[in-house]
Amino acid sequence: MIRGISVFGDAACAAGAPEMTNAGLLLVASVGIIITVTQLVLLRRQLKLDALIKLIDSNRAIVAVGIDHPRVWPTPEGPPLGGIHDEDFLGESNVRRRYLQLWINHMQLMWGAWRLGVISREEWNAYRLDMADLLRLPASRDHWDRVARFYPKGFRRFIAELRQRGAATAGPEEKGGIV
Repeated sequence: MIRGISVFGDAACAAGAPEMTNAGLLLVASVGIIITVTQLVLLRRQLKLDALIKLIDSNRAIVAVGIDHPRVWPTPEGPPLGGIHDEDFLGESNVRRRYLQLWINHMQLMWGAWRLGVISREEWNAYRLDMADLLRLPASRDHWDRVARFYPKGFRRFIAELRQRGAATAGPEEKGGIV
């Protein structure tokens, strides 16, 4: 071992000023790269947190509409649109459809966030349970049947599996859908 150290020491002594300068610059560059990678990791975490905050805020806004205007929320015991005809453009049925559309759009947003890794598995499980509960309501199912064709195939497949299996019997998930 001492012999190995002396070989290294001999090489260092034999190196001239240009070699020592290059070695110093290599060390500085290596430290700079490590700092940059660390900053990128922290930036990614911050962006994910910012995205999660925006998702939670949009969820809060949708729920607030339902709380402020309870008539827009379909009830499980009532007819899908509360007995109001679809032709009533400015009436309750249209408002309820728009509210359900907000929820469907929010569900797609959450599905996309899960696929991109923006939310954790625990958060995804909670959102998935909310989605399953919403899709148990007749009005929500009817609305989804009307608008499903406008959504990406992967999201449609996820909703179909969620409706078929339900949250209570669903197994572990993978990004992009239910296993």
